Amino acid sequence: MRPVVVSASLDMASSPEAVWPLLTDTDRVNRLIGSEPVAFTPIEAKAEGRTTARFLADTRAGGFRIQYEEAPFEWSHGRTFSVTRAMRSGPLTSYSLHWALERGLLEGGTRATVRLELVPRSWIIWPIAWLNAKRIVAHLVGLAGGLDVHVRDHSPSPYLKPVGEVNPEAWARAMDQCKRAGLDDAMAEKLGAFVRDAPDADVVRIRPFELADRWGTDRRDTLRAFLRAVPAGLVELRWGLFCPSCMTASQQVHALAEVSTEGHCQLCDISFELELDRAVEATFLPHHAVRPVPEQLFCIGGPARTPHVLSQANFEDATTKTMRAPSEAGRYRVFARGGAAATLEVVESDGATDQEVSIDPGAVHPARMSVAPGASISVHNASGAPRHVKIEKLGFASQAATAHVVSTIGEFRTLFSSDLLKRSTPLKVARVAVLFSDLTGSTALYSKVGDAAAFRLVDDHFDLIRKIVDKREGVVVKTMGDAVLATFADAGHCARAAIEMLTEFERFRAAHKHGDLVGIKLGMHAGACYVVTANGALDYFGQTVNVASRVQHLAGSGELVCLRELYDLLPESERAKLVVREELSAVVKGVEQPLALVRVALAELLVPAPPPSAAPSLLPRPIQKS
Repeated sequence: MRPVVVSASLDMASSPEAVWPLLTDTDRVNRLIGSEPVAFTPIEAKAEGRTTARFLADTRAGGFRIQYEEAPFEWSHGRTFSVTRAMRSGPLTSYSLHWALERGLLEGGTRATVRLELVPRSWIIWPIAWLNAKRIVAHLVGLAGGLDVHVRDHSPSPYLKPVGEVNPEAWARAMDQCKRAGLDDAMAEKLGAFVRDAPDADVVRIRPFELADRWGTDRRDTLRAFLRAVPAGLVELRWGLFCPSCMTASQQVHALAEVSTEGHCQLCDISFELELDRAVEATFLPHHAVRPVPEQLFCIGGPARTPHVLSQANFEDATTKTMRAPSEAGRYRVFARGGAAATLEVVESDGATDQEVSIDPGAVHPARMSVAPGASISVHNASGAPRHVKIEKLGFASQAATAHVVSTIGEFRTLFSSDLLKRSTPLKVARVAVLFSDLTGSTALYSKVGDAAAFRLVDDHFDLIRKIVDKREGVVVKTMGDAVLATFADAGHCARAAIEMLTEFERFRAAHKHGDLVGIKLGMHAGACYVVTANGALDYFGQTVNVASRVQHLAGSGELVCLRELYDLLPESERAKLVVREELSAVVKGVEQPLALVRVALAELLVPAPPPSAAPSLLPRPIQKS
């Protein structure tokens, strides 16, 4: 059947770099041109060996129910992108859309060309397909023109529409509850206006850190505002499970209890361990009573969904295509569907201008490459099955409010105490900093001053610890007698919290009636651990927690014990507040190699240091079991 081909070009004043992220946001494009939402299901296993498509899509168009195989989009950043769909039902047998961006006639501008090719199932459909193709291309060219005006003149974006209907009474009630809950007026108004006025595409999956960066507000303050807005009835909380490769959500759940220990990305065809600080993200959407927003997709592909992917192409088995290396020097990765990957270094000098790559079953060869900017990369698929291959930027700055970060927010632990993991589902945190504190002299304190006065001092000291932990973006996980376990997403914040505790506790001792009878000792460690539900709360366990507890027992009153490497990470301004009393090598149960530790104290409160350990390769004092 002769295909229907319609193309059109537009000269834009804006540069390709400026219009690329807007024009490639295909979910917004489809919403704006009036497309119907699309339901995506993983393609059946028996079809995986014969197609690069990963999903089966169901939608409607022109009164027809349409089902098609959705193959990954293909693109080269800033230059071209396209998609081809094999239609299983409906009036067409195939659909292909291609965009090309080139330097235009206008200085610094872009010549954008769109080409749509439709193959009808019969000659009777041909005229209808032609009319529809003309309409779609006209819509796309008109949208491109609107985006050009938006970039050039800083005028309102075409993407500010569509906006779903808002229930004004429910919105007003929720806003009143937000302010009653203590939400700052300015933040409440900003959040409320966004929920009410933002386009549907912006509110179906609200990422608080992304919004904070756009607003210029503090990320954690913005996250706190969204958490407070949930019980107020303004927004709802969702948990997205996102793939560590494509960084898109592979699943959305309503509660942490629905999270399993492993995830699978259908697009990348990889399974991965779910880690609270890497693969589970908190997102929000308007409460259904305030503004019903269907959780629907209008496109599952498109370069804008994966901005860290600079180039992507589909390969049938035993085929070869040429891809282009990124134009900027840096570290990248060549990834083939299924998980095979290789390192790609782009260097300004001495890099190859041509590189051959082979995709084998389970591997990319060579494993390391060094090429010049824009080098030609000839990729051959010898894996025995269709694959898509991508070149992606490493170290891409994530704007995800991960579950681990959220769990360190006091508002979450207070307002969402029931949103817990399954008791049988411990989830890993790839890196967390753990701080243990303990009062010295507290046992004698109760004997000397009585239970009431001693309890008051201990309780006041808990308030001091909580205030410092919260200030340094950590969370008090639990108290045990007069000891505290706190965790931090960032080891630097943890170390600064420890220094502040040593400092502020001296002021606490001086101000408190019985403060001279007690002291504080601290221990910290950083590494991987697991989060579990225990006694109705999220708790942490694992070797990192054990080591932090045991090194804390090595500290004396007014001291912090930690790894030397953590101490060395502190800026000079922080280390200047401390003095190293002892460097020691400690053997800790469960850790094969001795730990290189330091015992530090505040410099201005320095007292004569204890004598050096007689056996530096062993513990200077017994380790008590935590």
